[in-house]
Amino acid sequence: MAPLLGHIVRLLTKPFQWVGYCFLRLSAFLEGLLPALLPPAELSRLTREQYLPRYADTRWSTTDSALQNAGENTLDAWECEVLERHGLRAGRMLVMGSGTGRDAIGIARRGMSVVGMDSSFDALLLARRLAGFQGIPLRLHQGDFLVLPYAAGSFDYALLSATMYSAIPGRAGRQAWLRNLARVLVPGGLAILSFLPARHAPGKVRTLCSHLNRLLVKLPGANRAYQTGDDCTGGHFLHTFQDETEIRDELESTGASIREFDWRRGFAVLAYPRSG
Repeated sequence: MAPLLGHIVRLLTKPFQWVGYCFLRLSAFLEGLLPALLPPAELSRLTREQYLPRYADTRWSTTDSALQNAGENTLDAWECEVLERHGLRAGRMLVMGSGTGRDAIGIARRGMSVVGMDSSFDALLLARRLAGFQGIPLRLHQGDFLVLPYAAGSFDYALLSATMYSAIPGRAGRQAWLRNLARVLVPGGLAILSFLPARHAPGKVRTLCSHLNRLLVKLPGANRAYQTGDDCTGGHFLHTFQDETEIRDELESTGASIREFDWRRGFAVLAYPRSG
């Protein structure tokens, strides 16, 4: 009896799996239309709503033992390379979207004065505990990196990692943010940005969304800032830059001097004002 029942259950799971797959595809398709329909401020709000719950339980789930055993090499390889190539061993560094302190702690360990900024109080609480257990001096601020509530010339350097530059909706919005970032840097200060490059051709669903979005932006109240490469996945907005020319022009149009650029790994080092 049991084997027969098991066989029936197995047969029944297949259509449900297929239905589930269809709903996932439909959800992904509908999300792909959001960048054309919602204004940039609403896209940013949705992204924050997806991001904040990630750290809701960190203050309770991380033991003191785990904190003490946290690894010392918390920086990505490209981040280490940039710091070395540009001789960043002292000075004031702003780390935006610092989360639980991965990059902020890694940079502070090198001897720099670091301010980590994040919108999640829970993430900052864990970052403070991590830094404390490792004896790393670190200042942490809760706030929105899109606002940058700092006085002019507050920092020598700034880092926006984890492709977060691509999480800012609209070319005009990203450029306005860059100009504000330049304001909080000293003249000649460096901004290190990580972005999302197009590494392969989009799939059929994303291609269809792109075609439809070019029609949807003509509707009253649609997002006129929409660009090819704008997408939402899991409620998180990201802009994929289509080629090097697109992002280089976007960065240089703000008055930035590109000191280093790596399309394959998706990062750029900028200086303000333009040198030379």
